[in-house]
Amino acid sequence: MSGNIDNIHVLQTAKTENRTLKAAEKETRPELEKACRDFESIFVNYMMQQMRKTVPENSLFGTNQGEKIYTGMLDDEIAKSVSQSRGLGLAKAMYEQMSNIGGHDNKKE
Repeated sequence: MSGNIDNIHVLQTAKTENRTLKAAEKETRPELEKACRDFESIFVNYMMQQMRKTVPENSLFGTNQGEKIYTGMLDDEIAKSVSQSRGLGLAKAMYEQMSNIGGHDNKKE
C-alpha cells in the first residue's frame, strides 16, 4: 500500500513541475520573440550601414556631420520597421530554433 502512495506522490509532483515548466515557457515566449526581433533589427541596421558605405560620396555637395547623423537615425528606424513587420524571416527562424532548445516545442499557436 505504501508503494502506491509513493507512486501517487511522485506523479503529483511530476504534474506540478510540468505545469510550472509550461507556465514559465509561456512567460518567456514574448521575451524570446522580442529578443529575436531586436536582433533582426540590429542585423538590418548593420546591413544598411554596410550598404551605404558602398555608395560613393556626392562630389558636388559632399556630406556633412548632420547628414551622417540623419542617415544613421533613418537606418535605425528602417531597421525597426522591417523587424516589426514581416521582417527578413531571421527573427522567426531564430525564435523557432531557440524555442526548441531543451527538447520543448514552444511554437506559437
